[in-house]
Amino acid sequence: MLKSDDERSPLRKSLPEVTNELGSHLYLYQILEETPNGVVVVDLSHHVCYVNPAAQTLLGIDYRGVTETELEVLLGRENQWFFYQIGQFFDNLAEIGESRIRQEIRIETGPGENKILDAVLVYPPSSPNYYLLYLIDVTARKRLEGQLRRRNAFFNNLINSSVDAIIAADMQGRIILFNDAALSLLGYREEDLGDLHVAQLYHEALAHEILKRMRSEEFGGRGKLLHHELTVRHRDGHDIPVRFSGGIIYDKDNEIATFGIFTDLRAMLQIEEDLEQTHKMLMQSEKMAGLGRLAAGVAHEINNPMSGIMLYANLVKEELGETHPAVVDLDTIIHEAERCKVIVADLLEFSHQSSFEMVPININEVVRKTLGILQQQPLFHNITVECRLDAQIPSIAGNHIRLHQVLMNLLVNGAQAMQGQGTLRIVSRTRAGKDVVEVLIADSGPGVPEELQEKIFEPFFTTKTTGEGTGLGLSVSYAIVKEHQGTIRVHSTPGEGAVFTLRFPALAEAVKGGEDEGQHVCVGTDQS
Repeated sequence: MLKSDDERSPLRKSLPEVTNELGSHLYLYQILEETPNGVVVVDLSHHVCYVNPAAQTLLGIDYRGVTETELEVLLGRENQWFFYQIGQFFDNLAEIGESRIRQEIRIETGPGENKILDAVLVYPPSSPNYYLLYLIDVTARKRLEGQLRRRNAFFNNLINSSVDAIIAADMQGRIILFNDAALSLLGYREEDLGDLHVAQLYHEALAHEILKRMRSEEFGGRGKLLHHELTVRHRDGHDIPVRFSGGIIYDKDNEIATFGIFTDLRAMLQIEEDLEQTHKMLMQSEKMAGLGRLAAGVAHEINNPMSGIMLYANLVKEELGETHPAVVDLDTIIHEAERCKVIVADLLEFSHQSSFEMVPININEVVRKTLGILQQQPLFHNITVECRLDAQIPSIAGNHIRLHQVLMNLLVNGAQAMQGQGTLRIVSRTRAGKDVVEVLIADSGPGVPEELQEKIFEPFFTTKTTGEGTGLGLSVSYAIVKEHQGTIRVHSTPGEGAVFTLRFPALAEAVKGGEDEGQHVCVGTDQS
C-alpha cells in the first residue's frame, strides 16, 4: 500500500539533502549527470527526490517541475500498473526477498507516438529510506525487434507457403527447418521431428554422397548442388522421386547447416507417361489408318473372286447331285470361300468402308444384350460374370450393332483366355465430371505379356493357334471405338488377368438404362 504524507518515514530526505549527499561525492554526482541512462531517486513515500538530465529527457519533463512530485504523477496514467507493482513490491518486501523489479513502460511523446523505456527499480539495502529507478530507452531496439518479428513471420509464411518441400539441418543432422510441404510430402508430423535425423530421409549412404557433392566444385559451385533427381523415403518406407536443389550455409568459412529444396516429380512423371502413351496411341492410329486403306483395297479385290468361286462351286454341286463323291470336296471349297468372305467383311469393317447411323444410346443396354447372347454359349457355362452398371450413366453417340461387336470381341477373348473358367467383371461409370463414359472389361486369365500389349490391336496379330482366329477382332474393335471418338486401352499384369478400358465422350442428356437402380450385379452365371 502507498503511504500518505502523514505516514511518511522520518528518514525521508528532501531534495536538498539528497543533492548535498550527492555533492559530497562529486565524482558520483558527475557520473549521474553525464550518464545516458535515466536515474530517478525516490523516497519510500514515492516522492521524487532527484532526477538526472537523461531521465528528464526520457520522461519529457522540466527540471523545475520535478521537485517533491509524486512518482505516480511523473509516470503518468499509462503506467499505473507499474506504480501499483511498486507498491506491492514494498508491501511484500520481507516475503519476496528481492531487491529489484523490472518493467517495460511507455511514455507519450506526441499524438500516437510513444517512447518505450526499460524501468528497473533497485532498493539498496544499505539505504532503506529511498530507492532508485533506472530508465533505459529501448524504443529503437523494440522497433527493430518488431521489424525482425514481422520479417521472420513473413519468411516463415513464405517458406510454409512454398509448394516445394524445404528442409534444413545442422551439421550433426538435427532438423532445423521442416516446412508444411515437407510434412505433406514425406508423411511426417511436427511431433516426429524431434527424433528425426536428416539421413533417415535418404537411402543408405545417399545423404553422405549429397554432402560430398555439395562440397565439390563440380555440381554448381562450392556449397551448392543444383537440379539433381533422386528419391527420398516416405515415413511409411516407400520411395518418392524428387528434383533436389540445396547447399551448405556458412558462417565465414565454417559450415553451420545444410538445406534442401525438394520438388515432387510424381505428377510430372505421370504426365510424361501419359504423353508417351498418347504418342504411342497416335502412332498406332496412324498405322491403323494406313493398314485400313490397304485392307479396303485388298478386301474389294478378294470379294469379287470369292463370290465367283462360291457361285460356280454351288452350280457344279447341283449338277453332280448330292450322291457324287466330289460333293464333299465342293462343300469344303464353299465352306472355305465363305470363311474368306467373313475375313473380307472384317477387313471392310476395319477400314471404315461401311457407314452406320449414330444415335444416342445407353452403353448399359449394349452390355446387357451382349451378355444375354453370350451367357447361353457353352464357353460361358463355367464363367462367373460380375456386372456393375451405373444406372445414372449419360448416353453416348453410337451404333448398337458396332458397339455390340466390340463388346462381343472383348468378352469372347476374355473367356477364351480363361479357357472357359474364371470371372469376367464388367463396370460402367463416368469420369472427368461425367463428361466421359467408361466401360471396364476385366478377366481373371493369365494376362497379356508386356511386350505384346502394344501389338494386340494390330491387324492379323493373334496369339491363338492357326485356325482359331484371324487376328482381326481387336483391330476391328479399335477401329470401331475410334469411329465413336473414343479410346481403348489395355492394362495387364502377367498372372493377374487383363483389363480393357473403353472411353467415350458423353452426351448432355442421359438415356435411362432399363431396370438398373444404382450399381449392382446384373449377371452371375456358374452352371458347372
